[in-house]
Amino acid sequence: MSAIFLSYKREDELRVGRLVHALENAGLSVWWDRGLAVGENWRAEIQTALQSAKCVIVVWTQASVGPTGDFVRDEAGQAKRRGILVPILLDKVEPPLGFGEIQAIDLARWKGRARDPFFGDLVAAVNARLEGRPIPPAKGPMRRVMRRLTYGSVGSAIVSGVVAFGSNMAQVQDRTCRVPLFQPRISDACGAIGIGDRPGKIERIAWESRQLGSCAALRAHIERFPDGKYRTDASAMLAARRVTETESWVPASRRLALFVEPDNVAVRNEAGARTAALARAQAPAERLCKGFAATTLFRLRTTTPIAQTWSCRAVTLGVTCSFEGEAVCEVDERHVQEEERCGS
Repeated sequence: MSAIFLSYKREDELRVGRLVHALENAGLSVWWDRGLAVGENWRAEIQTALQSAKCVIVVWTQASVGPTGDFVRDEAGQAKRRGILVPILLDKVEPPLGFGEIQAIDLARWKGRARDPFFGDLVAAVNARLEGRPIPPAKGPMRRVMRRLTYGSVGSAIVSGVVAFGSNMAQVQDRTCRVPLFQPRISDACGAIGIGDRPGKIERIAWESRQLGSCAALRAHIERFPDGKYRTDASAMLAARRVTETESWVPASRRLALFVEPDNVAVRNEAGARTAALARAQAPAERLCKGFAATTLFRLRTTTPIAQTWSCRAVTLGVTCSFEGEAVCEVDERHVQEEERCGS
């Protein structure tokens, strides 16, 4: 098995084949599943190759980031957990959720040239993974900026400023990364190679597209980019979090157990005895409901005693009744909705 595993979507086989050919010409041996016989062991063969690899190149395209790219995302997830992932872009797409913090090498404009600086970044990254070294800073984005500045209408002063990236002149780097022309491309390129204190393209887009005023969006940004360039701003907005409360009263009903004892005074018939028992039940039912609603969470509106199980007996001069039932408390229940806001 090769030490380099290439994960891709079948729809991209033609473009991926050209990439594999260029990598092999650069002295790298790549395992990919082209020509692998479809049978009961093909998945096992892929898993074996993936587990034995020291470097996994994952190709992000319209197809692989879409709904049918589950296998590519699964293989990328395994490689990410092992720290051997090298992602590349063959289309202008955003990597799937969970992979945005790993800078992908942009080969969307690659024409197959071995001397292309972005292809050179890929070869350097793969060799670093194979040797267990950190991936070196990418050179392609900066060369693309230089080329645009050179062939554009920008004056020699800006070109000289870009050349000054080779030194540790932090102020010069910062000014150059913020130059108004060709933004946000220059800023994104600076972020890609870690200079000028600028965010990478993925973080910048995530920050600019977040829901303004949303504290949840700020927390999600910090979680996605824990060491990002906007972490300080996000943390400051969260620290200044404002909470407003909106109160509403919602009708509700509560039922409490109620027991009514027989009266010493008999009534002529059972119907009258039941009516008398319900009348006697009103006062204890109201005490139960008032006790239940004696908080700031409820406002009592009405109380109604309801008999469920009657017990009536004949006594001297008539009938007396008792019952087991419920005190039905009609209340307004207090609801408080909190709304938090962070930033403007």
